[in-house]
Amino acid sequence: MKRPLCLLCLAFAAALILCKRYMPMPDYGSLDGRQIAAEGRVYRKECKERTGSGVIPVIYLKSVHILEDSEYAKGSLSEQNPTDEIKNIVCYMEKDGYKEPELGITVRLEGKVRCFARPGNPGEFDGQRYYDTMKISFCLDKARMTASGGDAWHVREGLYRLKQYFAGVLDHIFPPKEASIMKAMLLGEKNGLDAETKELYQQSSIIHILSISGLHISMIGMGLYQCLRKIGIRQKGAGAICIGMILCYGMMTGMSMSSVRAIIMFAMHLLAAALGRTYDMATALALAAVLLLAEQPGYAFHSGFLFSFGAVASLGLLPGVLQEERSLLEGNSHEEGKSHWSKRITWKIKQAAVSGISVTLGTLPVHFWFYYQFPVYSILLNLFIIPSMTVLMGGGLFCMIAGEFAPGMARWASWISRTVLWIYEQSCRLGEKIPGGLLVRGRPEGWQTAAYLLLLVLLAAYIYRHPRELPFFWKCQWIMVGLCILLLRAENGFQVTMLDVGQGDCIHIRSGEGKDYLIDGGSSTKKEVMEYQILPYLKFMGVKHLQAVFVTHADADHCGGVIDLLEEYPVRGLSIGSLVLPDIDRESADEQYRKMEELAGKKGIPVQYIGRGQRIEDGDMNVVCIHPAAGYKTEERNEYSMALFLEYKKFTGLFTGDLEGAGEETALDYWKEQKAAKNLTLLKVAHHGSANSTGREILEVLSPRLALISCGANNRYGHPHEELLERLEEAGSRIYSTPEHGAVTVYWMKGRMGIRCFRQ
Repeated sequence: MKRPLCLLCLAFAAALILCKRYMPMPDYGSLDGRQIAAEGRVYRKECKERTGSGVIPVIYLKSVHILEDSEYAKGSLSEQNPTDEIKNIVCYMEKDGYKEPELGITVRLEGKVRCFARPGNPGEFDGQRYYDTMKISFCLDKARMTASGGDAWHVREGLYRLKQYFAGVLDHIFPPKEASIMKAMLLGEKNGLDAETKELYQQSSIIHILSISGLHISMIGMGLYQCLRKIGIRQKGAGAICIGMILCYGMMTGMSMSSVRAIIMFAMHLLAAALGRTYDMATALALAAVLLLAEQPGYAFHSGFLFSFGAVASLGLLPGVLQEERSLLEGNSHEEGKSHWSKRITWKIKQAAVSGISVTLGTLPVHFWFYYQFPVYSILLNLFIIPSMTVLMGGGLFCMIAGEFAPGMARWASWISRTVLWIYEQSCRLGEKIPGGLLVRGRPEGWQTAAYLLLLVLLAAYIYRHPRELPFFWKCQWIMVGLCILLLRAENGFQVTMLDVGQGDCIHIRSGEGKDYLIDGGSSTKKEVMEYQILPYLKFMGVKHLQAVFVTHADADHCGGVIDLLEEYPVRGLSIGSLVLPDIDRESADEQYRKMEELAGKKGIPVQYIGRGQRIEDGDMNVVCIHPAAGYKTEERNEYSMALFLEYKKFTGLFTGDLEGAGEETALDYWKEQKAAKNLTLLKVAHHGSANSTGREILEVLSPRLALISCGANNRYGHPHEELLERLEEAGSRIYSTPEHGAVTVYWMKGRMGIRCFRQ
């Protein structure tokens, strides 16, 4: 059996992943919002930028005990009466009176518990799962230290201070923006990273250059190893020194998953050379995976782990598939008339292309699974960026080391790194302008991802055993079949989704023809709701174009996110056909209403005004406005709130915004005049479940089967009101609310209606 250790490691890793898959996450919800005293050992510290608070100190504690009574915080560390030990916690400290603790000492803190948020919508960031993977149970806000003691970790504290020293040197040599990038790239210090640059790198899929990875380890480690060998140190001694230095570098930079993987593989490479054994990359990679998963099986569901291991596995498996003497990629390396250097450069370019395409093919499912899109131009971008990283890092390391004793020379040398970073930025911005450069696909199904990866593995296995039997053309066809399976997107059919946006409203409608519409988008309780809730959901669903965005009225909890979207428009990967506003009297149009009109006009988005009786048709789907009448005049925003009646085959739905008072009465009168359908399928309850809307009479007329309520959990208004819930129950409606169920999707498939809740 070839590679028995590799196969054993893979089997063990699979067992760890399965165990984690069915292991429940610990729940600390009972502590949320409580003031507690906790005790633990400091294992990490940093400073973070927080909105409204500026830069604040942050410390991380391990082996944490929660003290049963906050009075214990006043005693010494020996007078504790702790509960059971829990995982790590992160503590956001008060700046006043803060004294930085040394790594390794035990501290006692008082602060307010804040549990990490669970997602309410498909595509939304799962803070609870992410921090559970990082072994962090919850955070303490406005924490203050009341006692400390114990022995410090002198080596780790020394490495931390060395990191701070090098960070100061980079701040002194480079301008602020470039300094933040170099600190992230060389020291793993991402706090203070320029937000615009980070977003640009993420969108262009080159964010990996800011992570400590195999390139850093191999460049520093192998460079040091060769120097030691040249000055006469024996192989085993040089290997031991290099492994020790690389371990220290890893600890100094934070021991990220990618750096741990690289350190393990680098150490195995040197050990194999010292022992006279053959280094096997697959075995080293599998062993690194097992060691990481043994510590935390949840890493298997983390994007950083999958990208790091997927990229290296792709480099081991796929280049052999793409390379062939007669292939387009390999070409004829023995053409007459070429010089030695010309052939060498050509070979290097082809090798870089093969490696880049291999990594792209291997990690493409990870891109779609976590980010729902892929910048196609990043393939070409990485062909330049990865080779030039050596120059960038080399210049940065020189500046970092020489910046203190030769600042003038370091500043001159910094221009090399600054030039490379400028080229990176301009290349990313140029790539963003390429038409069709961003492929928005949404999250694929699990079976599609599995089938795609299985096809790649089978192809690689066949080529490994029969390297000359399969022509390059058929290899490409095989890969194209895999890509078609991965990219295939069966339309979900007609569906209506009420998103969980806290105290606000947002409805997504997908017609039977596969076209997308949005009704409202705002929240008064969730900051930047468009960026963190609505856009991730739309990308998850593979939405590239919104036919229309309806705004029922100009309250911030209905239009705030839409205004943010219009201000940032055009948004990469998403376009808008038109903005639809209620057709009201100009005197009734307030500042927010006019702002939306102006923003849409500046961004080239047509503005349409819809009034009573006007309709929009999309195949079998019809949307009719039943309120307000054209030119409707009122001083109350909620009274002119747009009400839309939707029909799709046997499905009927009414979307009411914040309609209440005289507006509700007017809409009901029109409904009766038109003798519109009774036994409504779906009612989006007006005004977040307020007792002042959705009166008994309108419920008697509509008789809705389903009632959807969008509101914030524990909101200060008390929505949904008990009186309203009683009326809905009397009407025989099944009630779904966002605080309880998260996003709620009602879909129509094969003549039957179904309901899917994000929180089961």
